[in-house]
Amino acid sequence: MGYTDGELESIKEEERRIGFAPEVRLALRFAESMARDAHRVSDEDFSELRKFYSEAELVEMASVIGLTAYFNRFNTVFRVDHTGTDAPYES
Repeated sequence: MGYTDGELESIKEEERRIGFAPEVRLALRFAESMARDAHRVSDEDFSELRKFYSEAELVEMASVIGLTAYFNRFNTVFRVDHTGTDAPYES
């Protein structure tokens, strides 16, 4: 996507995302809300997202976020090592 290391680092804190386009900031907030507590995603959130994204795009976005969360939890439970090393899993 062409993001710098500094831009990728700024994703971690919402107040540091000012360099990103509004639709990207909204998508990041949506992803965080879904990952932390999907019940927090409100109708107002969707109203804002619909200014930039179609229903199909929102479904795709939610699918990717949800599947990523699933794979992360699955890999954690089964101690899947995706680092390419044989190092023991550290919890």
